[in-house]
Amino acid sequence: MEMDIQLTREPIPEKIFPPAPAGTCGAWLEFRGLVRGEENGRAIAALEYEAYSPMAENQMRRILESLASKFPCLAAKIIHRLGVVPAGETAIYVGLAAAHRGEAMALLTEFLDRLKQDVPIWKRRALPATEGAAPRLSNGGQRSVCPAPLSFDEARRELDLRCVPLPAVRAPLEEAFGRVLREEIRAVEDAPATDKSTRDGYAILQNDPSETFQIVETIQAADWKPRPLNTGQAARVATGASLPCENCRVVMQENVERHGDTIKILRREKSANVRRRGEEWRAGEKLLSAGTKLDAGALALLAAAGIPRPLVSPRLRIGHFTTGEEIVPPEQTPGPGQVRDSNSILIRGLLQAFPGDLFQRHLPEDFQKARRVMETLPVSPSAFDLLLVSGGASVGETDFSRALLEWLDFEIIFARLNLRPGRPLIFGVKGRRLAFGLPGNPLSHFVCFHLFVAAALAKLIGAEPKPFLRGPLAKKLDTAPDPRETFWPAQVQSENGRRTLTPLPWHSSGDATCLPMANALIRLPPHCGALEAGEEVEFLPTH
Repeated sequence: MEMDIQLTREPIPEKIFPPAPAGTCGAWLEFRGLVRGEENGRAIAALEYEAYSPMAENQMRRILESLASKFPCLAAKIIHRLGVVPAGETAIYVGLAAAHRGEAMALLTEFLDRLKQDVPIWKRRALPATEGAAPRLSNGGQRSVCPAPLSFDEARRELDLRCVPLPAVRAPLEEAFGRVLREEIRAVEDAPATDKSTRDGYAILQNDPSETFQIVETIQAADWKPRPLNTGQAARVATGASLPCENCRVVMQENVERHGDTIKILRREKSANVRRRGEEWRAGEKLLSAGTKLDAGALALLAAAGIPRPLVSPRLRIGHFTTGEEIVPPEQTPGPGQVRDSNSILIRGLLQAFPGDLFQRHLPEDFQKARRVMETLPVSPSAFDLLLVSGGASVGETDFSRALLEWLDFEIIFARLNLRPGRPLIFGVKGRRLAFGLPGNPLSHFVCFHLFVAAALAKLIGAEPKPFLRGPLAKKLDTAPDPRETFWPAQVQSENGRRTLTPLPWHSSGDATCLPMANALIRLPPHCGALEAGEEVEFLPTH
């Protein structure tokens, strides 16, 4: 079958001639997909399409070849328009030459179904009618094929708008470490609930001037023996024991002399050696705020307050998939053109700050094979709260991360950013579920994780992303101006309450040598050149 497949920025001609020689086909069937003037009940001026061109063309060719044996056809001509297509104009043209019209019709029907499902061409957005019907033009009057890359701030606004906290769950304290508290905790009772002794000794009335005392009670830590004490009476008490009545003090046993049931005080201390009722907290007092990340101390407080199952963020379910035929396991000696997989362990380590369950798998560098792997996983991709794909986020012929996320029904929010490292970052959403296509190099992974993935994870668990801070440079940051915003790995140190930043050397986005020391990212605006030591910069802590 003769095939002519085109992806074009230009309007599709009104008249297209069959690629098969005249007289050799019994039927020439044409289909034109027009952009309608409305979508989802609202008027639109245009639709904007983008694609991975070589991959899309090759995939359409493979689909036609696979269908040709089932639906014999002589020739096919496919034209798909990219960029902004105004309402009323043709977005896709399909022409088929066959011996019989029925064969061409059957092939057309199945091809269009496969096109929507398998080919990496995306309807990026609909332009409202208020924006006008004219296509958006780029410099030189050419129609735009791909949307302009977003700035960091634009991308973070898009992310913040779409990240919704996952439903909270009640979890036992032993499973709540590192999770975010999703309710305010108030005390249900005073703590301590009674006056308690802080020493092993003898309880007497606060202002009892007696020199000798009759022991009338013995109270251990677990006992509850309320009774009045009169002048000249004492109760033997253990550390932590509830005192028998109010207005008591405790004399340490080291400061008394005991004979049978009588004691004589040898020295009176200034301290009363008593924890008064409610001195730690009163009933109704706020103990923890919603949004608190539960560490060991917070969990101990919850236990002490009698909150055994607090309302917390759920454990995250995260799927991480690496791509690339050049990737080999760390224990394997790489051959020519191969590299060891560092991204899997990097992502695993970075995710330690977010309690959850991580599933990792490597995908073959072929879209169809990758799909088959995803279809046979022991856990469904739909079970993941967050899906990460390492590599394949750029626009090469074998880069299929976006196609894979589209196939999984994620709406792609952005796919290119005006920053370095990490320009080809993909972000998609499907309800409350999130997905990222991360650029393959390890430094890009590190930067994109902290700028976007960590922020998204914080939103999912009901926390606030880490804020940017400011501090002076400890040494010169020597770099040439770049039109992109740059996030420079750095080491932040604190001395006498003053933070300083030391820029770390890096040669490319594949350079991982700075990662062991990096605990911050310095934010450099576009076209920023070298900065001298002492200049104040904005930075994001990563630890």
